[in-house]
Parts: sequence; C-alpha cells; structure tokens
Amino acid sequence: MPSKNRKATARVMTMREFGSEFDYVGDDGAIQSIWNGFSTFKLLRCGRDAVSGTAIAMLKERGIKTVWVPALSCISMYGGFMLEGFKVNFYPIDESFNPLLDEKNDYKNSVVLFMLYYGVTDINQVGGFIKNHKECVSIVDITHAVWNEDAYCLPADAFIGSIRKSVGVVNGGIFLSNKFSIEAKSVSNKFTQLREGAFKLKNIYNNTRDENIKNEYRKMFSDAELSLNNDTGVFSADNKSIRTVLSLNTEEIKRKRTLNFNKLSALLHGLSSVRPLCGKLQKNVIPFSLPVLVSNQSEVQLKLAKQGVYAPVLWPINENAKKVCKFSEKVSENMLSLPIDQRYSPDDMDLIYERLKQAVYD
Repeated sequence: MPSKNRKATARVMTMREFGSEFDYVGDDGAIQSIWNGFSTFKLLRCGRDAVSGTAIAMLKERGIKTVWVPALSCISMYGGFMLEGFKVNFYPIDESFNPLLDEKNDYKNSVVLFMLYYGVTDINQVGGFIKNHKECVSIVDITHAVWNEDAYCLPADAFIGSIRKSVGVVNGGIFLSNKFSIEAKSVSNKFTQLREGAFKLKNIYNNTRDENIKNEYRKMFSDAELSLNNDTGVFSADNKSIRTVLSLNTEEIKRKRTLNFNKLSALLHGLSSVRPLCGKLQKNVIPFSLPVLVSNQSEVQLKLAKQGVYAPVLWPINENAKKVCKFSEKVSENMLSLPIDQRYSPDDMDLIYERLKQAVYD
C-alpha cells in the first residue's frame, strides 16, 4: 500500500499549471487582416528589438534624442532608447491607466511613447493628444492590445510591442508603421537558440512532470532574457514564429480571453484582500491578463507559484518614475498579473481563484 508521502508527490506531479510560457502550434496562413493596412510590418526577436529599431531610426532620420515614457514601464519598454543615448523623461498616468501629459512641457523634437494598459487605457484620449501634438513622434506600445482592432486606428507614427506572452512563440516583437521603417538582421542569435531549447524541454516536462527538467527549462528562459543585455542588435523573428503568428485564429483567441477574464473578474469580487485593477472591459477590448493588487506581493506570488499559478510582476519601475507617479509606484509594488489566456477554460478560472484565495488567506 503506498505511503501518504507518495500520494502527496503524485498530486504535485499532476498539478494543473497556469500562466507559464507556452508553445503554440498553428497552421500556415497569411498576414493578419489587422496589420494589412501598414506599409511596414516586421516581426522581430522581441519587443526590445522593436524599441531599439525605433530609437535607431529616430536618431538616423530625424535627429531626435529625447523620449517621454509612462512611469509604469519596465526597462524593456525604453531600454533601447537608453542604449542609443536618448534622454528618458517619465510622465505620470492616472488610476484608469490613462496618460497625464503636462501641456507645459515641450514635446517638440521628442518621441512620446504610449502604453495601452490591459485594454483599459482610453484610446480616444491617446488619439486626442497625438492629433494635437503633431510636432512629436508618437509611438504606441500594443503589447496589451495586440488583438484590439480599434488600437490600430490611432494616428500614431508607429506601433511596437511584444507578442510572445500573448501567443506563445519563440520570438515575437512587432513593429508597424506607415511613416518610417526599421532594419533587422536575419541571423542566428543566442536568445532564439535558448528559447527554442527551453520550449522543447517544456514539452517534455508537460508529459513527464520531471522537476529536474522544469528547473532546466526555466533557467534557459531566464538565460535567454539575460542574453539580450549583451546581444543588443535588432533581429528578425525565426521562421517558425513568423508562420505561427500569421496563422493564428484570432477570433478564437478573443473569445476565450474575454470569457476567462469575465469569469475570473466576477469571482475576485468575493475576495476583500484582492483588488482587480480592471473591473469591466471596454467595448471591443481583448484582455491581456487580469491585474490585481495584493498587500503582500512577493509572498502571494511565491505561494501561487508553489500551487502552479505563475502570476508575474510586470512593472519593476525606475526610481525616477516612482517620484513622478505614486500610482505607478503602488502598482509596481503591489500588482500581480493573473493568466486568462486562450489555453484555459472558464472552469480553469475557478481553479485559479481557489488557489489565489488560499495564497491570500492561508
């Protein structure tokens, strides 16, 4: 008769996991209709490459050396500008994740970067600023709004972002523009090699639940991110990632994400110690994840990870950004991002909710 310890081990080995990297397999297809209207469309190694390519183009074509960035930004959103010697200015956002750009500032000969946070940023407000400030170069980060067709109606000079966590591909930076283009190298790079290897190991882990393999692929994913610090060029995405992104069933992605978001959001209203930051989706918005505020971020994150729910901290922000925007500081220090993507069903949201409740109250 098996021991209690062996029973416990068996439960861990078969635990349903949520929120980690995933490998999507699609069919061959054509460019997504939402991107058809752009004269320049590039899929790159990562979002950072889209930022770097934009910075290089702004220096080369227009001599611009200043960028305005929302305070709630991780370094990958503006690091490419820093590498090219840009002066980085942070601006605050309000508690609805809308930009607060002071009209007293001079935005002439500057790049102004906007972030469409979680599908809740007011697109009309962003569009109004862009229309009224044609003297600046407007860049919109669509990482959280890749599938939102309304976002692409903004009169921005370019759209950039990362698609990897929205789809599940080895590579996945995105660049779209009708105003200028960027250059990218189609050569082998360490980031791509490490992520290809990590995906192969993760597929093995999914079938075996071997913890040694899990540790190995997680290290490879981490090493891939670190490699970007040394390998700072602008690279094209690998061919498999490009084929996958161009073959996506976007309607299915939209449907599943919306169902899952609404289900989990409704459940979370029963937890007094957890505050959803996006209570209701705007019309036509497809959610990226479900951000929540908790009082003990690192502790809850660790407890969730032990239960197989990976809720990342998306915004470790700059110290200068904290001085500019207290709301951004609060979000950075208290927010976790819960997975609601197309891999999961509404029933899975029940499991995530139960594990979050246990992590918060136990």
